[in-house]
Amino acid sequence: MRFGLKSNNTLPLIIGFLILPSIATVIQYSQAIDSTNTSKNIDLGKPFLVEQYQIKIGKPETTNNSILSFTGKGIINGTVNITAVGNATETFRNNDTSYIQGKAKYVTDNKDIALYDFYAISNYHPDGSFDRNGVAIFDDGATGRLSSLSNSVGVYMDQVEKNGTGTFLMWHWR
Repeated sequence: MRFGLKSNNTLPLIIGFLILPSIATVIQYSQAIDSTNTSKNIDLGKPFLVEQYQIKIGKPETTNNSILSFTGKGIINGTVNITAVGNATETFRNNDTSYIQGKAKYVTDNKDIALYDFYAISNYHPDGSFDRNGVAIFDDGATGRLSSLSNSVGVYMDQVEKNGTGTFLMWHWR
C-alpha cells in the first residue's frame, strides 16, 4: 500500500495546517480580553471591607505631585472594626484623571495591624465628585484578626460625592 499526495493543492494544505492553529490561538486570546462581552466579566461578590469617610474635595495641583493623608473607619467581613490610615502621592494627568500611589494600614480596636501598598487611577467629575479604582498589595506581617490579609491582594473602588462623603469598597483577589 502506498500513501502520497498527488494533488496540486498539497502546498496550500500544508501551509493551512501550520497557520490554522496560530489563528485559533489569536482568536481565543482576543475573546479573553474582549470587554464588550460582559458575560465574561468576573463577579467579585460582596466586598470584604466597607469604609466610610469624609474628605475635603478638590482636584490635585496640575503642575506637581500632591501629598495626601487620609483616615477612615471601616468594617471587615461585617464583624471586625478597623481604622484606616495612609499617605499617598497623587500626580494629575491633565485630563481629569490622576495616578495615585501610597501606603496604608488597618488597625483594629485590639491593635491588630495589616499594612499595604496601593496604586490607583482617579477620575474627577465636573460636579467635584470623583472615583478611584485600584489595587492593594498587603505585606506578610498582618496580625491577629487581620492575619488573613498577609501576602494577599485586594482590588478596590472608592467613590467620593461632591460634599466630600466617601465610600471605599475592597475585595480579596484570590
